[in-house]
Amino acid sequence: MRKTGQFSYTGEGWGLTHNAQQLIMSDGTPVLRFLDPASMKVERKITVTFQGQPVPNVNELEWVNGEIYANVWMTDQIARIDPKTGIVRSIIDLTGLAERAGAQGRDAVLNGIAYDAKGQRLFVTGKNWPKLFQIKLRGC
Repeated sequence: MRKTGQFSYTGEGWGLTHNAQQLIMSDGTPVLRFLDPASMKVERKITVTFQGQPVPNVNELEWVNGEIYANVWMTDQIARIDPKTGIVRSIIDLTGLAERAGAQGRDAVLNGIAYDAKGQRLFVTGKNWPKLFQIKLRGC
């Protein structure tokens, strides 16, 4: 591996994904930033909301079939977000998955999302989880 460049930004970087044109970054707040990948300048922002209320702790991100999937830190939930409006279309409830993973400790929470477009499946894991789960989603 070799370093190809660097950039700086204000705030924290919690999650990063991309669509065909931009990088999309979370920072633990309800706000997602859309960045130009060449200049790393913020082109636009959206606020993630559910039932009209801002969603705090937006964390790990993944681009899935034209939507942003985001883990909500310290919960068992993944939000399906409209990338134009920030409105949460639905919640994927993964309650009980940490226990099935054998995760232990307060910080052993859901924290990893990866999408396999060819297989139409989601992979999820968490901090200090000894297992990775494959999920097939219906109606998404």
